[in-house]
Amino acid sequence: MLIDIISPAGAHLDLAAFDRACDHLRQRGHVLNIRAPREGWQRFGGDDATRLAMIHEAASGAAEVVMLTRGGYGVSRLLDRIDWPLVARAVNRGQRWIGYSDFTAFQAALFAQTGARSFAGPTVSADFSAQPLNVLMQASFEALLRGVTSMVQWQLPDAVLAPVSAGHCRGPLWGGNLSMLCSVVGTPYLPTFEAPGLLWIEDVSEHPYRVERMLHQLFHAGVLARQKALIFGSFNQWKPASHDNGYGWEAMMRYWRERLRNALGDAAPVLLEGLPFGHQPDKVVLEFGRPYRLSWQATEISLIPD
Repeated sequence: MLIDIISPAGAHLDLAAFDRACDHLRQRGHVLNIRAPREGWQRFGGDDATRLAMIHEAASGAAEVVMLTRGGYGVSRLLDRIDWPLVARAVNRGQRWIGYSDFTAFQAALFAQTGARSFAGPTVSADFSAQPLNVLMQASFEALLRGVTSMVQWQLPDAVLAPVSAGHCRGPLWGGNLSMLCSVVGTPYLPTFEAPGLLWIEDVSEHPYRVERMLHQLFHAGVLARQKALIFGSFNQWKPASHDNGYGWEAMMRYWRERLRNALGDAAPVLLEGLPFGHQPDKVVLEFGRPYRLSWQATEISLIPD
């Protein structure tokens, strides 16, 4: 399979890891068209014009899959200059764009501007340089290459109380990095859906109070009221503060369960944790904007593409 590799966000952090990841993909029989420069510009994978050209050239090319070297930061600088109809035409002819972290801004804007779907999933350096590769990540990625969007099943973490009762719902699945989602609130790049959605979120190195603050932004903007579910992926690499005084992840989650229930009553989205997605080795592939069926019973949760 022909895979285009671009760098629309951050510069390489570890060229040896990138080369190792590319070797692995080649050993799996893939042909790589590497557009990403080996040397970045400032903290970016190239200056704005270079990164914009990478996106447009990939969309105009013959690759079946477009992947990112890594996340970082940089897509936000390009949103108003990307030719979204060009990317949408590439998607419509079968090209699959995949990534996460900073790429969330691209995915949100692509759907908001054109309704075209993309995939949340691994990046080259972060996920394919590992030795050995994560089994779940690799299986989900290989399924995508075969044209299959996999169902996802997981269990609530041990420290999490199960939902009050079993249930199920259906809606368009969307989301990604919480910081990037908040960055497009109030812009033309925040998706809207005819039906209530299933919103998944993840982030890294964000203390729970910052997560709470970003969720307030989505709440006050009316985004959370339009969801049937709020699904938490990985929120890791944060450090407790000396003045937290008992406040942490569990306290933040209790606050939001009560806050949403008091504000929205029976219309409040169900809050679920443990989705295997985020800045961690366990990483499934999720199709941004596709309808999914979500069900939960005791501690068992499943997401099934419609």
